[in-house]
Amino acid sequence: MADTQEAGKFGVEGIPVLLKPGVKVHAQTVSHRFAPAAFNPAHTKWIARSEKAKPMAVNMYSGWWSFVVCVLTIVLVSLFTKPKPEAELKNLVMGLTPLPDEGPYPWYKKPIFWAAVVTVVLVTINIIFW
Repeated sequence: MADTQEAGKFGVEGIPVLLKPGVKVHAQTVSHRFAPAAFNPAHTKWIARSEKAKPMAVNMYSGWWSFVVCVLTIVLVSLFTKPKPEAELKNLVMGLTPLPDEGPYPWYKKPIFWAAVVTVVLVTINIIFW
């Protein structure tokens, strides 16, 4: 295409590209994924608490440590920030929102009925596919 001065389509969007003579184009597919175990093998003993940990164990421990850091951050931020006054939270949280009285309604529209139906279906499916 470079010698013909013909515009070709490039990429997913089909962007027209005009290549000049002498330009070399290389295509490469990137299929690598982030793997904590391969990222820095020396850190395996700190993340998974063992130098012999397999990549799946490193992934699981990475998720665990991410969870711990998130929970600690939430707790620390909650402890060291001033709570909002209840007036600002009205109609935002359920405890401070007045619930409308819908009056009596039929038995088949009650949540307890549908909870029972879901429980029965769940138990039935578990028995069938045991």
